[in-house]
Amino acid sequence: MKDAYKKLLLELMVHSRRSDRLLARELGLSQPTVTRARQWLEANGYIVEYSLIPNFSKIGLELVAFSFIRLRSRGNGEKYEEIKKRASNYFNTYSNVVMALRGEGMGCDGIVVSLHKSFAEFTRFMKKLKTESADTEVVGSFLASLEDSGQYRHLTFRGLKTYLGANPEQVADTVGAIELSH
Repeated sequence: MKDAYKKLLLELMVHSRRSDRLLARELGLSQPTVTRARQWLEANGYIVEYSLIPNFSKIGLELVAFSFIRLRSRGNGEKYEEIKKRASNYFNTYSNVVMALRGEGMGCDGIVVSLHKSFAEFTRFMKKLKTESADTEVVGSFLASLEDSGQYRHLTFRGLKTYLGANPEQVADTVGAIELSH
């Protein structure tokens, strides 16, 4: 049964619009098994949301920005946790921020990935980011054009499916460790 959940998750990563009936046929499972597996994956946080990946430039977005941030204060214990929580809440207020992650490297504490309609909009966003958040400072940004026809690779999860499918031990560590005794 663990393999069924793993296979379903990989299939849904590539194309989540397929019906449970079609997925069952493709995976060699019964439709009720696929439905139960999907519901379990959703209920247990393995599926965060169903979404599509648009061609960003066709819907009016020009830039993707990777902005490196540093927490201004490095208090310890409870104070530091509160600062991290406020920073997280702050980045959730921006609808153009698609991801904000804590991490380490290059003297930074995190990265903010944002999409912008123009360079002018990005500049306004950076000004707000630099002045409104008392908890973080922007160390630097990397900008990439979404309109450049020579992109190396567009955002997709097909490669991740291939990677995880070729490395079953990787999936076993994340999904396969699930106890499926229900």
